[in-house]
Amino acid sequence: MVNGLQSVLTLTDPGLPAPGLPDPGRQEIAFSPPAHQDPAVDRDPVDLQRMLAQLGRRQDMEIWVLLTHAVGDNDQCLALAEAFARPFHCISLDWPAASRALDRTNLKELLRDDMRSRILRHSIGLRAPWPSIIICSGRRADDVAFWIKRRSGGRSKVVTIGRAHAALAAYDLIVASPQYLLPERANVIRPPIPISRLRPEIGSRAPAEQTLGPKPWFTLLLGGRAEEFAASAAALRQAALRAQLAAERSGGTVIVSTSRRTPPWLLAAVESQLEAPTVYRWSRGGDDNPYATLLQKSAAIFVTGDSASMILDACRSGSPTYIVELPERLGFRRRLRHGIYGCMRAAATLLRRAHLRSVAKAIDHVQEWLHAEGILRYPRDLRRLHSTVLEMGLVRSAATFDPSEIPARRDADHPADASGALMVVQRCADWLSPNSCDRT
Repeated sequence: MVNGLQSVLTLTDPGLPAPGLPDPGRQEIAFSPPAHQDPAVDRDPVDLQRMLAQLGRRQDMEIWVLLTHAVGDNDQCLALAEAFARPFHCISLDWPAASRALDRTNLKELLRDDMRSRILRHSIGLRAPWPSIIICSGRRADDVAFWIKRRSGGRSKVVTIGRAHAALAAYDLIVASPQYLLPERANVIRPPIPISRLRPEIGSRAPAEQTLGPKPWFTLLLGGRAEEFAASAAALRQAALRAQLAAERSGGTVIVSTSRRTPPWLLAAVESQLEAPTVYRWSRGGDDNPYATLLQKSAAIFVTGDSASMILDACRSGSPTYIVELPERLGFRRRLRHGIYGCMRAAATLLRRAHLRSVAKAIDHVQEWLHAEGILRYPRDLRRLHSTVLEMGLVRSAATFDPSEIPARRDADHPADASGALMVVQRCADWLSPNSCDRT
């Protein structure tokens, strides 16, 4: 970690390798939450107290970043933390996202008030002195952030990125990029595009460039099933065919890189259109991941529209990027949620125009109550993000790619990307002490 200190809590079976990248600065502890805990068989409290003392003190930081299993969310959180240009402390809550019930069990085990949980928390630096700002994203990190806020007596401010999982008023600041349909509130800030960062090299043993095939490279980044989209073999075959034609005309190579959500049949559909492609199959913790190299060195990148993080990574790289549009897959519940949300927002807008602000405010309160209770969450619409990056010229539609010519690279530093982080830093300035840069 360039600008921060990192510790890791790995809630997995001790015999399995810890997920994530090797980092000599990490302190790792393997922990498998027991189904039942018997105090009679717990360790001697004297030994545990000695273990706590041996863990030592970490450097005190005013900014904490809570990291989870979600790579895209983590990158946004780290990008925001780096924008403060101050030291920060990273805490990784990294266990597989098997189910919401398992998530709740692991969180309960981590945050409960007994000696074993204190050992776990102290081992990753989850202890006082508490930070001024907590940066987080996702339900798991939000829950831990609120726990820290309670422990700090309300002094710690919770800054979440993306979807709000609790009542909007519970957050000190919500960073909602275009795909998140949140109402206008004093604690909601809307950057032009999601905050992102340049990806570091992912694999410690990433393959040499010559092993990936002759240049120029035409890379397909494959997502998979998502809530909003269906994995479309037909759409990907068309993109793969365009990439294959471009490679044949330029003497280059088509490279396919899968993600953790890519089903085998989707990769097979793409390969059916290609001749001798180079294929990287994603694996958790794989050290041979060429992802960062492909982002920087490809002549063109085709990325499926289901993954906001891959779209942003490609945009930030400066490589010409093309979105492979996928058909919407809105089930009954999602259609109902989008429909009710749209009706309530339209009604509130009309009432405000008719100067019936009190009635409009009542509708807002009802909608926020429904969201806070988990009955009707504020929806997400990734097509709004697609429209935004297309209008900015950061990406183009895959249907517009011309295989007869290699597209020109563009400037990787788009002002909208930096302005989003700057907006948040300026809003949070009063929460940080002026001399916090000097704290160690």
